[in-house]
Amino acid sequence: MAMTRITKIVTRIAAIAALATLSAAMPAPLEAATARGPICENIAKVGSTTYYSCNGSSHTALDISNQSCSEWNARGMILGTVNYKLYSGCANNCANPPPNPNCNGGAGNYYVVSGASGWDFRQLHINTNTSSATKSCDRCALGLVGSTGQSYGAHVHADNRQYGTRKSAWYTSVGTTCGSSGYCENRVGTPTL
Repeated sequence: MAMTRITKIVTRIAAIAALATLSAAMPAPLEAATARGPICENIAKVGSTTYYSCNGSSHTALDISNQSCSEWNARGMILGTVNYKLYSGCANNCANPPPNPNCNGGAGNYYVVSGASGWDFRQLHINTNTSSATKSCDRCALGLVGSTGQSYGAHVHADNRQYGTRKSAWYTSVGTTCGSSGYCENRVGTPTL
């Protein structure tokens, strides 16, 4: 009788350990983050959304500009502390057309916030400065609004991708359209991470 009880207890402990191992191996749940505009100037506006210039070819991202280059900080857009990984190496640029449109595959200097299940959030075309580095922060300065890579005019390009495919629901779900404010205290989307 005592052996049967011990056997049952050992079996239960083994089952609990197996469940703990299984839950540790499961991917983290997907989270919807809040994204604010990247430029702390009231005139910052969204110039492109699902289509370039709001009526051209497919774009599926936000382009936010304040009509200046290398004058205003480009801030991290995700509300809350996240890790921004910097991919740099492109010369700062304000020229149009860009002198090196293929730098970093056309993204120029950019940041990535990585999430679960292949999701990421990117901010592209940044001009680097002393603020530019891989770091964890809450909407900190990442660099300057610039035009690095394949960019025709200074702006911050922001996209939310899953396994490399851009998705539009992160900004369409909150009503961000061409002409919406890109000011740093205004919500522009809810990207999945």
